[in-house]
Amino acid sequence: MNAPLAAQGKLASLKSSKVVFRLVGPVVATLSIAIYAIVVSLFVVPSNVDVSWLLTVGDRVLDGERLYVDIAEGNPPFSTWLYLPFLAMERLTGLSAEFWVSVGVAALAAASVCFSARILARTDEVLKRCVWIIPAAVFVVLFLFPPDFGQREQIAVIALLPWLALLSARDRTVDFRTGSTAERIVAGVGAGIFVMIKPPYSVLALALPALVIALQRRSLRPLFTTESVVGGILTVAYLIALAVFMQPFFAEVLPLLRQVYLPMRMPVMDMLMLWPIPMFAAMAGATLVMAYPGRPHRDAQILLLAGAAYVPAFVIMGKGWTYQALPFLTVGVLALMLQSIRLKPLRSLPPPSIFGAALGLFSILELVVLQQGLAFTQPRGDLDAAAVAVSRAIDHPTFMSIGSRLQAGNPLARMTGARVVARNPSAWMVNDARILVGLAQDPAQRLDLETLRRQYTAAIAGELAAKRPDIVVDDGTAEPRAPIPPIPLRDNIAIAKTLADYRPLLQNGSVTLLIRADVKARQ
Repeated sequence: MNAPLAAQGKLASLKSSKVVFRLVGPVVATLSIAIYAIVVSLFVVPSNVDVSWLLTVGDRVLDGERLYVDIAEGNPPFSTWLYLPFLAMERLTGLSAEFWVSVGVAALAAASVCFSARILARTDEVLKRCVWIIPAAVFVVLFLFPPDFGQREQIAVIALLPWLALLSARDRTVDFRTGSTAERIVAGVGAGIFVMIKPPYSVLALALPALVIALQRRSLRPLFTTESVVGGILTVAYLIALAVFMQPFFAEVLPLLRQVYLPMRMPVMDMLMLWPIPMFAAMAGATLVMAYPGRPHRDAQILLLAGAAYVPAFVIMGKGWTYQALPFLTVGVLALMLQSIRLKPLRSLPPPSIFGAALGLFSILELVVLQQGLAFTQPRGDLDAAAVAVSRAIDHPTFMSIGSRLQAGNPLARMTGARVVARNPSAWMVNDARILVGLAQDPAQRLDLETLRRQYTAAIAGELAAKRPDIVVDDGTAEPRAPIPPIPLRDNIAIAKTLADYRPLLQNGSVTLLIRADVKARQ
């Protein structure tokens, strides 16, 4: 008589074990991925120069310096504000802001993916069964591009995901209504953050999916959801604050950017041939073919529309930097993943769907393997050697970079606990003006650029003479191998005069370090 009960008990125990594995497994995998990303970003990948500079700017702002007055920063203020919480945690705990960036971005990525999955899975049985897609999505969002970990564009994607998920969930309903008030507010704040990080380039990534759905439904409702209104209010408030309280940004920074930064862009055709765009096209094509003979699932469609709408921003910016491609490549991979879980069993798949699945798998593997390989092959020995040299020479030095671009000087200052006293992050505008002089056809334009180059060179020389930083950083020996080799600013007559009382401390491929001759060496 006990046999049936025992059998039922074993069956219940087996089901319970399956449920535990089904839930615990993805949680453990997600935590493992987050830990992997934190460890690699802190100890393997060289510190990102842009993140380091924005942390330096934020630190100086917290010390009372004025953005665009005491510090020349080329981005709107939200780029600086974005990192202030990590700097606040540094001051509260004594742990570095870089540590809090790693932990914070990992936590935000996991929370955003889980929050978005919860919204989508509420009425989707397929997603409820495919819980292992959550750790896979966390990996893609968190560490698809290890060298660009912590960049604003990565945080922007993390912030946008709930808005995209809610848009897709709304599209599943007849009346376009879904989500709790809290979900709508969170999604709206995330959309606002996405736009404020990269205005105005990022607007299309929200507008295109909403417009397509509005046209399909022949209704304006998709354009005026609660979350879109919340995001819009935040963005407008930010732009008003920028116009009212950040006048120096418009008076000093924007004219410089228009004159020497924006013109330094690659031709459109060259941009279109860079690998991120063909890679996204391959992933989009694979997603479309995988759905044959039908259409891609709405989740994948919305992600592809958002990604495609961000491609023009990448082309218009014309820099070709991988972190600027991160938003559309990330959503491209996520679209592939969400479409793949809709596939029928292999035996019943038509040949086009099999081809699409194979192309999608190949694209993801190629992207992931190449980018993860960069994490472990990108050299950081020059930077570590420079940090050791500075630390052995002096504690917490004052610091100034006169390099031709945003280079090792930014992370080096953070690594050594230096206090950056320069108004500009480097002498990038001098180098860019020199290149544009050689390219300019108009004599008046060449004269303007030459005047700007001389003005900024004189300003840097005056700043060096007035502030006399302990450490000065310039380009390393690898720079002459660039397509258009920079001329080290230390060779300029005015700069060389101000550096007469400095002696070489270290030179390698990445940096040249000069130390003031009267600085007493550490005992």
